[in-house]
Amino acid sequence: MLDAICLQPCLGINDNLTTIGRQACYAAHLRLGPDKSHLGCAPALYAEVEEDVDFVRNDWVIAVESCEKECANHLVEEKKGQVHATVRVDQFLQQAGFDVPSLPREHAPLTHPAVVAVADEIVRVAGELAGREAP
Repeated sequence: MLDAICLQPCLGINDNLTTIGRQACYAAHLRLGPDKSHLGCAPALYAEVEEDVDFVRNDWVIAVESCEKECANHLVEEKKGQVHATVRVDQFLQQAGFDVPSLPREHAPLTHPAVVAVADEIVRVAGELAGREAP
């Protein structure tokens, strides 16, 4: 069984869903704790920062995507890692009944209802992965 979960958000900076997803990753990381989770960083992966490359190669990986392009998935695969689960922020928030266009773009506090809802989903998925056998 793998010991930690890497939360790898996408970086679509022109989109409010990306803001919600990044904040939700941070909120989920705070709840899961630093011994059980790592925050993935796309710029660090592009720069081949060893620690971040190790996260996507050695942890369970949850990609947190804001759209159908799934760039975080592609980046993890490019770095020879494996995505074990994907949380699509756009789909999740629509299904949960949020008015997506009204969500903040520049900043959303960790207590924002959309951030909390996505963080809850990330923690739920992390719990499912924690009980699985490593591939």
